[in-house]
Amino acid sequence: MFERKPSGTITATYRYSLDGKRKKVSMGSFKERPKDPGFTLSEIRERAIALARIASEHGDILQHQAELERLARLQELEAERIASIEAAKGTLEDLLLDYIEDRTGKLHPTTLSEMKRVTAKLRNQSPEILSLHAATIRPHHIKELLLPIHGRGAKVMAERVRVQICAAFNYGMKAENVVGRISSKTYALETNPAAAVTVEHTANKGTRALSEAELKQFWTTLEKTDRVGPIITRLFKFVIATAGQRFSSVIEADWSAYDLEQGVVHLFHNKGRGGKAQRRAHPVPLSPRALEILDEVRALNGNRVRPWTNRTDGRPVSLSSLKNAVNRWLASEHSAINGNAIPSFTARDLRRTCTQLMAQHGIDDRLSDELQAHGIGGVVTDHYRNNPMITLPRRRTAMADFDRILGRLLS
Repeated sequence: MFERKPSGTITATYRYSLDGKRKKVSMGSFKERPKDPGFTLSEIRERAIALARIASEHGDILQHQAELERLARLQELEAERIASIEAAKGTLEDLLLDYIEDRTGKLHPTTLSEMKRVTAKLRNQSPEILSLHAATIRPHHIKELLLPIHGRGAKVMAERVRVQICAAFNYGMKAENVVGRISSKTYALETNPAAAVTVEHTANKGTRALSEAELKQFWTTLEKTDRVGPIITRLFKFVIATAGQRFSSVIEADWSAYDLEQGVVHLFHNKGRGGKAQRRAHPVPLSPRALEILDEVRALNGNRVRPWTNRTDGRPVSLSSLKNAVNRWLASEHSAINGNAIPSFTARDLRRTCTQLMAQHGIDDRLSDELQAHGIGGVVTDHYRNNPMITLPRRRTAMADFDRILGRLLS
């Protein structure tokens, strides 16, 4: 049926009868002239034939069209649901960050900081792998992440990264069932691809210890080395003067940890992954030599919360800065004795140097271990000797003995 509207437009309508009732289905407007919008007569006839076929097969055309629209809407909603599920699927990077968030407050801040650094490095190195859904990660992806690290000779580091990724997948396999979990990411993990990867490596045990002559040369010339600042210099001397304390424990201590009247610094032993739950108090007596170093540091950093911070931005001294300082000293003209170059060593070797120095000069191994927080822990320590301050008198005696040894060495 064609009908001219008051506007002049001619509309085409398909009419049909259903149960004695007439119904209409619009087919658009008729193109009266070539430049007019709408459909030609042939096109309208084709539409009418198609509608007639629908009427023959389904009866009510309008009801059939409504059903088609309803099904189309359902498909659209299903597509939106699937898209939202896909959007909620976590990538490998999401999984690593989610695992770090779960470990926050359970691991020591330095451990968390290292895990964040590793994740950032992996993102920069292989962004395409970290952007894959975690459920699609396979062992060959893990190998692709580890090969560049292993290839540059950092084999132990490659294994540490593998262990971190493996732990993240173990977390992700059960994370979705944790009540109260903050993250909305889903992982749908069935296997742990990192568990199938093996890193061949040999953890080299440190054996390097400086001789007395080497230690004296390092102590007396470090401050003369280019690009080694006064705080770094005094940090090395303080660690040596306190019988080889762990650099990380010293750096983390605030000024409030230093009781200068009693001559003791209250450090914490944080070795391992136990976090705050495994932190153990470790009082370290301060010799006059150590107190003198602290006086010099207070003149430089007395307005800071912590003594061992960068003078420019106030951030704690990083372990990489210690490594750089030793390397700069080794590359300088100071790292030689009688024309012979001093063999390479690391900041960590100074702790071993102090240990062997105490053993060489007769300080009892048990007192040496106590001064350096070796072997702190166990049932007896936790339940019976759980007040480290009672050991302070004998620690003072051992520290005084060590200071006399160091004084003779330096003189």
